[in-house]
Amino acid sequence: MTSTEVDSQPVLYSEVSGTIASLREHFEVVRRGEIYRVRGRLNNLSSDQEDIVESLSRSIIERVLQEPVAMLLNATKAHQSAFIVKTVRRIFNLPT
Repeated sequence: MTSTEVDSQPVLYSEVSGTIASLREHFEVVRRGEIYRVRGRLNNLSSDQEDIVESLSRSIIERVLQEPVAMLLNATKAHQSAFIVKTVRRIFNLPT
């Protein structure tokens, strides 16, 4: 590894972790928006039912994000994080 690669590692890790955080935030906004949108059709849910809806929707988001997050973390190890970060941010229309 060259000195340039060593010096850029903290920046790349920061970009990857920032992208992961942005991705999670993006999907959380979508999740909350969809729950709000269908809340009227769900009528009066008990507190247990509300918890189930919250848990289910969070689980779905975690499953959807599992592969993109793994890809971002693996890209850091393979020194491809700059390209992958840019691609993920572009695909999900995240701020750069």
